[in-house]
Amino acid sequence: MIFNKRQLLTFKQVRERTWYAQNRLREPYRKNFRNVLKIFFNKFGNKVKIAYSNRSQIELDIELRKQSDQLKRIFRVQYMVIANAFKQNALGQFFVKDFDDEFNRRLEEFIDTETGIWVTEIDDTTRKRLAKVIDKSYNDGLSTDATGTALRNTLIGMGVYRANLIARTETHRVASFANETVAESMGIAGTIKEWVAIQDERTRITHAIASGQKTALESSFVVGGELLKYPGDPRGSAGNTINCRCAAIYTTPDFL
Repeated sequence: MIFNKRQLLTFKQVRERTWYAQNRLREPYRKNFRNVLKIFFNKFGNKVKIAYSNRSQIELDIELRKQSDQLKRIFRVQYMVIANAFKQNALGQFFVKDFDDEFNRRLEEFIDTETGIWVTEIDDTTRKRLAKVIDKSYNDGLSTDATGTALRNTLIGMGVYRANLIARTETHRVASFANETVAESMGIAGTIKEWVAIQDERTRITHAIASGQKTALESSFVVGGELLKYPGDPRGSAGNTINCRCAAIYTTPDFL
């Protein structure tokens, strides 16, 4: 969230309002992302069951390849929707015109990188888990149909966990990316950013310690020994970014 002197608030009020405003704005997008993924993983589990029950390795391989392609499309659509919503929110605080070309260029780079990481991880994990289920089913003497059912149930169970984790992490990550990109594109010299964490039992200790840390816009925060441009920065480790709920405040010189 970005502030200038048009918002006559104390810094304490700014911190509190920023965190709660960002979380409220993210919530409907997180839920939609989660629901889209849950539906996808449920359908995928059913398709894998059918392919395996048909004793068709070719069908199974096709479904696995299709999973990757479909996930890429899902991620792209969700990233675009979330990023543009947060871009418009940030732009509205500055009362400035849009800058679609520059924002979209950066967004495309972000999408290509993030989508590739997630889809590769999901594909690798899925194949390994399927192999384990098939081996166990064979050792237990299960029928082909029973093995197909076990595969489906495993994938649907994984899908629930994945959908929640991905939606929570990536909605936060792309929203933070959009806020950072808008602030950078304003080109206002002397802009300062501040890390804001809610102080509750769910917040990482390292993030609670980082709360209140300020740095120049072009610099990085030091959080848990890592350099992060913004909360959820993909440069950070999974242990420093997965399920992060922190926010950043961007303050222009005329507010200081």
